[in-house]
Amino acid sequence: MMKITEKKTAQILLVDDHPLIRRGMKGQFSLEAGLKVVGEAEDGAQAIELAAQLRPDVVLMDIDLPVIDGITATQQIKNADINTRIIALSAFDDDTQVVGMLAAGADGYCLKSIKWEQLIAVIQLILQGGAYLDPPIAQKVSRMLKPALLYQEKTVSDVLQQVILSHREREVLKLIAQGYSNQEIAQELYLSLGTVKSYVRMILNKLSVDDRVQAAAIAVRDGLI
Repeated sequence: MMKITEKKTAQILLVDDHPLIRRGMKGQFSLEAGLKVVGEAEDGAQAIELAAQLRPDVVLMDIDLPVIDGITATQQIKNADINTRIIALSAFDDDTQVVGMLAAGADGYCLKSIKWEQLIAVIQLILQGGAYLDPPIAQKVSRMLKPALLYQEKTVSDVLQQVILSHREREVLKLIAQGYSNQEIAQELYLSLGTVKSYVRMILNKLSVDDRVQAAAIAVRDGLI
C-alpha cells in the first residue's frame, strides 16, 4: 500500500506591536489548514530572538515597531541564515519603508488592507519560493527605481542601499560623522545611552564596517546623511 505523506504545517511568527491585531490574526490562522502561529512578538528585538529560537517558515513583519524597527529586524533575521521567509505587513506604503524592507531582504510586502484570502494565497506563494508585492507597492517601486536607473546611472542595489537606514539611524550616523560620542548623541536625541549603543551596532552591521570612523567615511562618501 502506498504511504500517504502528510502535508507539512507551515509555522508562522506574528510581529506587531498591537495585541488586538495579533490576537485577531492568530484566531484567523487557527481556522486555516496547514498554517500555524507558533509565536508572537511585539517589537523587533523579540522578533529577532523568536525567529532564532523557533525558526518559523514565515514571519509576518510590521515595520513601525518599538525597540528595533521592522527593517532592521528583517535584515538581522535574514543575516542569521535560518531559511525563514519574511512578509512585510504594514498599514503604510511610505517610500523609505517599502524600499528599506526590500533592501533588508523581505520576500513580500503587503498592506494591511489586503483581504484575508489574498494574504493566505501570498503566504502560500512565499512558502513555495515566490515573491510578492501588493499592486500599489509594485507600482511605487517601479516609479522609484526607473528614474534612478535611467537618469542617475545607478543599479537597483545602489538605490536600495540609500534607504536601508531608518530615519533614526540616519540621525545617529550624522552625529557620528560630526564626531559626537555615544553619550553626546544620547543627550542630543534624548535617548538612553543603551539605545544609542544599539543603534550604533545596527548601523555598523548595515554598513558592513568595523568602527565608527569607517561608518562616518561611508556616510560622507555615499551621501547617506
